[in-house]
Amino acid sequence: MKLRQSEFIRHLRAGATEAGWNGAHRTRVPLDDIRTAFRKVNNRNPDGEYEPLLMSRQLDELEDLGLIEQFKQRTRDKVSLPVKIWLCPTAPPRPAVPPMPHWHPDLYRLAGEWPTATPKQRAAYVAVNQWLMGDPDLFPVPLRERALEIFGTYGSEADFPMPEKTFDTLRSGTLFGDSTRLHATLRTFTTHPPLLAETFLNEIGDGYYQRVGSGDILLVVENSATWWSLVHSLPSKHRLGYVAWGLGGTFRASVNTLAAKHHIAEIRYFGDLDLSGIRIPHAASKTSIDRGHPSVQPAECLYGALLELGRARGAKEKSIEAGEACALAEWMPRAYRARAVGLLVAGQRLAQEWVGYRYLTRDTAWHADLV
Repeated sequence: MKLRQSEFIRHLRAGATEAGWNGAHRTRVPLDDIRTAFRKVNNRNPDGEYEPLLMSRQLDELEDLGLIEQFKQRTRDKVSLPVKIWLCPTAPPRPAVPPMPHWHPDLYRLAGEWPTATPKQRAAYVAVNQWLMGDPDLFPVPLRERALEIFGTYGSEADFPMPEKTFDTLRSGTLFGDSTRLHATLRTFTTHPPLLAETFLNEIGDGYYQRVGSGDILLVVENSATWWSLVHSLPSKHRLGYVAWGLGGTFRASVNTLAAKHHIAEIRYFGDLDLSGIRIPHAASKTSIDRGHPSVQPAECLYGALLELGRARGAKEKSIEAGEACALAEWMPRAYRARAVGLLVAGQRLAQEWVGYRYLTRDTAWHADLV
């Protein structure tokens, strides 16, 4: 495009923008505004041509470039000019706004936000609305557990591949951007992981391995929300000495910090049922044995509850061959090995947050893991 053409179209667009054009659709520009834009072009007529003829030629060139469309109706002047032009869009049209759901009373205020919400926000609003419409149990639970309940049940895997972590990043809008309102609507609360000292890999701190009794069992929990729920659901009688936050794969290293002074006779583990969730305790067990400590055993009843309550989703990790899956599943209780192999081979996972605070406070079967 020549320099004068570029300036001409820029001034035409600037004038339309000042008049409220957003570039998404074509807009009409009358002849007076066309002339105004043309006169703003720097050095527009260096050869002293008849200006209407020069402007007509410029309009033809802009039309050939697909930047404008001239109206068929033209002036009756010596050099006929279009009475108007269509200024072609510069931005892709906005997608049509999908129809709103029938809102639950707690979400009526979302009606005003629906037209401008992002696709991710709309998908989340729909899932929350479906959950509320389903007359859910509103027993207050940690936010991550509720996120898993909502988006692991009503959200698609494409939109919410890690449903329990949805609110880690979705923090905008009238509902998700206001933590007080979000907690009130979802009947949730924030939990905080145990305090980690800078030297937590070298020594066991009071906030990392939470001392919960004088027993000789160490129960390690992979994720922080489940760690909180377990610590706050313990029965009055148990054999636990500590409940540790495994911090994902960190447990493979932190198991080295165990010492005789902690008087640990048994180590039990509960985590996600996926490839890394089994590899972590499998590797940590070998490390523990090599250092003369007990092997890491699965918390049988908690895993049984996870298999009963959980809904499988696609895992971040790739599926593995049946032979490798069977070898890893040897760590699991015999009754659950076949199902664990099925998950690993299918590339799926069960998030441990399915065994949440509500279940842990109401059911006592899992107490067998504590004695």
